[in-house]
Amino acid sequence: MATRIRCPAAARPGDLTELRLLVELCALRKLADRGLSDQELAVIRKLADATLRPARGGDVPGYLRADIVFHLCLLDLAGDPALAEVGRLLLARDPRRAPRVQSGRLAAAEAREHCQLVSMLTDDQVSAADDLLRQHLSRPWAGRRETHAGAGGAGIRPLREGMKRGGMK
Repeated sequence: MATRIRCPAAARPGDLTELRLLVELCALRKLADRGLSDQELAVIRKLADATLRPARGGDVPGYLRADIVFHLCLLDLAGDPALAEVGRLLLARDPRRAPRVQSGRLAAAEAREHCQLVSMLTDDQVSAADDLLRQHLSRPWAGRRETHAGAGGAGIRPLREGMKRGGMK
């Protein structure tokens, strides 16, 4: 019997930030715990590099497409189909993504973060990768300052601390 997962609609930019943090940080931890093969690292490195080209050229729609592919690949590599499906739904429904990277300069900065994230995973810098992903997903869009817990990750810290103590590393 299949279960249908429904994603809440996001009315305002950033509404799904905290959910994306929960899902993508969990996936990042799973990847770090199991490690990545040379082939997997080559794929995510290539996908991270693929976000740079459109970002540097000011092609925001091209960057957004490459960004989604990069994040979906990380979710899929975590090896948890349910987690990947929830992430897929969140990425498709977050209206914040497009306005956030209206400028090519911001898109280029985010694309560089993808490359840094891959390097950190390669070098076992899990804590730094966790912090970078939190910053990457929590960045306010189009110059607007966000005030909800998702903007600084404050709402997720208790869960993160609990994971350090008991569950995930």
